[in-house]
Amino acid sequence: MLLIEYLEDAAEKIRSLTMKLRKLDRHYRRCYDRDVRREMGIVKKEIKKLKSEVKYELLLNLEEFRYLDKYFPELLKTFMEDEYIGPVLEKKSWLLHYKSIPPREAAMRLEQVKRWRLQLREATKTLNEWVGTVRSRAFVATFPVLRGHMKGEMEKDEVREIIRKVDKLLLKEGWLLLISDSLIKIPISKYMNKIQLLKSQEIYAVADLRKAKGKGTVKETRALRRLEKIRKRKHHYENMLKQILLSNPSYLRSLKRKKNWLSREQRGAFDKFIEGLTPHKVKEMAWLDEMKKKLKIEEE
Repeated sequence: MLLIEYLEDAAEKIRSLTMKLRKLDRHYRRCYDRDVRREMGIVKKEIKKLKSEVKYELLLNLEEFRYLDKYFPELLKTFMEDEYIGPVLEKKSWLLHYKSIPPREAAMRLEQVKRWRLQLREATKTLNEWVGTVRSRAFVATFPVLRGHMKGEMEKDEVREIIRKVDKLLLKEGWLLLISDSLIKIPISKYMNKIQLLKSQEIYAVADLRKAKGKGTVKETRALRRLEKIRKRKHHYENMLKQILLSNPSYLRSLKRKKNWLSREQRGAFDKFIEGLTPHKVKEMAWLDEMKKKLKIEEE
């Protein structure tokens, strides 16, 4: 199945669920029925789950996602502007701007991004103590990272929103650098270490829960909550690591061929972790021909 076919299907499912939710919401506003509210909660969970599946599918098909942007930008723009699937695609659209960067340049640019983000944190502290409107020229002179984003006299809330947006852009730029071949080992090692630590904590938490069985509801509940918290954090870091690896499919494929760069303690666990991660490989020209047939585009 082509990615656009999957996206068309997903958009229709999200649209259908959204319409159902709106209908339930209108009904609930008339009667305030508890069962209707419960059903609304179920539909919301279904929408959230479906959107998560779409994001993951985009990562699995990242090469095709990038080819769509390369060969059919207007078609991709149409999907991006769709009320239902568009916001989901937008959240992963920053990955379309990935470019391979030489190691030295990547490291230098990452340090620059860190300095800029630090400057934004200082700007926020200064803004919190600021009295009255903000004169852009004076503020930008102190925090040049905001040059081009501020103009004239501005309200504090306006400046705060600008800082938030600039920081968001820098965060994405930083991640584009971190998933490059030369730097991706940094986040991989970081999250793998966190996962391994939480796995150890999980073993002890399971043992504590077994000991607490039948020794009082409070103690057992506390042990269960601790275990659930650990598993939730572990699941979060596992998802983060999956996203990082799938964000650079060519690097992930090379890792699956050559698994010798991690420490000996981590190697076995990491091999198991990436075993089920298989990004979909696309033959560019064959895919392009299939897309043209799908869209009924004639060769010039």
